[in-house]
Amino acid sequence: MRAKEVLAVIIMGAWVAAGVTFMNWFGFPQHTGNVLWSIGAAISILVILMVSVAIFFAVAKESPWVWFAKDE
Repeated sequence: MRAKEVLAVIIMGAWVAAGVTFMNWFGFPQHTGNVLWSIGAAISILVILMVSVAIFFAVAKESPWVWFAKDE
């Protein structure tokens, strides 16, 4: 992996960790039996993951789309 990709993965990990921490702080684990809370948790997880992918492409830019040369 290139340096930009490594940095993007680190930032993505921090974003996901912050999102999961916020979900735990907000109280999602205490309401697992409630359908509306479960739907809210599912939407929250989808948003966290989609923003994570956007972060990766914003930070890595064109790096993931470039093939490795033989000398790399």
